[in-house]
Amino acid sequence: MSNFRDNLKIKVSDLTEKLEERMYQIYNQHNKIIQEKLQEFTQKMAKISHLESELKQVCHNVEIVYNDLCVQPEAETATFK
Repeated sequence: MSNFRDNLKIKVSDLTEKLEERMYQIYNQHNKIIQEKLQEFTQKMAKISHLESELKQVCHNVEIVYNDLCVQPEAETATFK
């Protein structure tokens, strides 16, 4: 009976070690994938931030042009009077 228990302990220990190794491998694989995805996300967020700045500048320029177009006719009308 003790021989059976010893064999069982050895088998359980071996299986536990194999399971632990496999879990570590899977963890490393998933960790690598997550790191790659985080890097991509960071790059995309930086690109979005840059595009957002460009869009704000374009909106500001359009606002200036619009204001200039609206003001010019009034100024010309005043000079003709």
